Amino acid sequence: MQGIYRQRKYGSILALGIIGSFIPMAQAAGVIKEVNDNQWHYEFTPYIWATGQSGTLGVDNGPGNGQTFDQSFSDIWDRMDIGGMAAFEARYNRWGILLDGIYLRVSDHAGISAPNGFVSLSANGRVTQQQYAAAGYYRAIDGQTTLDALVGLRYNVVSWDIDAQLASPLFPGLSLSRNFSERKHWLDPYAGVRVTHNFDQQWSIVGYADIGGASAGSNLTWQLLGGVNYAFSPNVIGKLGYRYVSINYRNEGFIYDVATSGFYTGVGIAW
Repeated sequence: MQGIYRQRKYGSILALGIIGSFIPMAQAAGVIKEVNDNQWHYEFTPYIWATGQSGTLGVDNGPGNGQTFDQSFSDIWDRMDIGGMAAFEARYNRWGILLDGIYLRVSDHAGISAPNGFVSLSANGRVTQQQYAAAGYYRAIDGQTTLDALVGLRYNVVSWDIDAQLASPLFPGLSLSRNFSERKHWLDPYAGVRVTHNFDQQWSIVGYADIGGASAGSNLTWQLLGGVNYAFSPNVIGKLGYRYVSINYRNEGFIYDVATSGFYTGVGIAW
């Protein structure tokens, strides 16, 4: 029964549960203008990212050396308990910082029965994904088109808590329960560029790319983003775009080789 439980643990709960690899929404901002002045500019952006995921996920020598999965945004949304995403950017003249945080928890239930229903095994799982990023940037090119060069760090946390119960109608008074909890975390350095082109005072487009890892954390992680910004006023900026993120992390039997992609939208408040 341990093998059956491990299969459900890795295949059903974790593969359906984990949502990961979010990049800072502040990196898609690109709307703080007039850099050649000597005062601070700030922007706070709550956002959502309608992601789908595919890849391989394994834990501690799980069956098949990791479980492959492919899930849409609706699959993830159906299992979500709570989620929060927000970004912050501050700039003084040509120098700036980007901060981003995300917290997401999903739950799932899996069950399996032996032939004729003589034994049943059920499991309730909760998976939490957290990511916190900080980067510094320098505006190397200024004007109608701007280019920011940046370096930073991302701290990734994946944790899960699983309650399993074994029961049999042959022994009504016998029920075996067990809890399994584990937490994985790693730090990824990265470097990237952000290019913004301003058509006028309202419309702008932004492109972003970074690469990191290099065995210091993930084996390799890279990201691409393209988006459109519209300034409803000098202090309120709407954002819409598409983002693709790839993370390949392997360490101590844990495999997280996942591609995450989808449309994002948010509203930036600048001052």
